[in-house]
Amino acid sequence: MLPAAGPIAQAREPASSHVVIPLLANATKPNDLDFQGGECDLNTNRTTMECVFQQAFLTTTNVAPDTCLITTNRYQRTFKRADGRAGAATTSTRWVSTEGPAGDCGMLDVATLQYDGGIRWTMETKKVATKKSSSCRALEAESETLSWQNLRRPLPCRFVQPGGLQ
Repeated sequence: MLPAAGPIAQAREPASSHVVIPLLANATKPNDLDFQGGECDLNTNRTTMECVFQQAFLTTTNVAPDTCLITTNRYQRTFKRADGRAGAATTSTRWVSTEGPAGDCGMLDVATLQYDGGIRWTMETKKVATKKSSSCRALEAESETLSWQNLRRPLPCRFVQPGGLQ
């Protein structure tokens, strides 16, 4: 487990133009075996990060209850500095990525990265409808948080085998 930051310690933006986000686990659904990591490159004025994430998750099946299926997924996202300021001297620790709108409800897929210092990052994802009818609001999902905390999880299986590819 990583030590907690003291009351005087403050998160500072990454010093390098290459950022590694190595440890993310689903904190919203701690029973889900959903883990991610990513690597990002900051643009020259440090206002945008181009990121590639790799997700690995394990699921169970009734066909073989003692076996977990492992599946991976690779995806890209572009994040913008939340305060919009350029330069290495700023202290912004939040980055936001918005994809969309898509579909009849104009759904946005919003991801927010919070830099917590060192190798510690937190990512929150949510779906937001740009059209506010009751049917569209019903499609909005609760936010999901992936965190560097509580990374170790007990396995519900004795065996692991590859899952299906999408």
